[in-house]
Amino acid sequence: MINNPNLIYDKSKRNIKFHFDLMHGEGNLDKAIKFLNNEDKNDFKDFVNTEVSFNPHNMFICKSNKILRNYYETVFPWLEKCENEFGFNLEGYGLRRIYGFLAERFMSFWFKKYTNHATLPIIFKDISELD
Repeated sequence: MINNPNLIYDKSKRNIKFHFDLMHGEGNLDKAIKFLNNEDKNDFKDFVNTEVSFNPHNMFICKSNKILRNYYETVFPWLEKCENEFGFNLEGYGLRRIYGFLAERFMSFWFKKYTNHATLPIIFKDISELD
């Protein structure tokens, strides 16, 4: 941002990768993508470079044990490889929680690619309004 403040105004450059680089360290997402399996590497790279939104908080409902197992068999080995690269001696909120942030982006991609998915709203109710 400091080197190129025009990025603030150029909406065509704002995507998932831009946000990740800004908040979690420039280039870290690209480093992590290198550790993905060949089946997902290029598609995930395309996803973060073209999409502007994702489903945060690593929340999903899955009816199929097979789908869930396939997702876990993909995401956890990838995150373990990322842990070997980045380690755990990370400073600041954006880096200390990098594995959760990587998983959030990947979860959105993976379920869109491999499942017939639906996105539901999260609704909050302020219970202090109740009598």
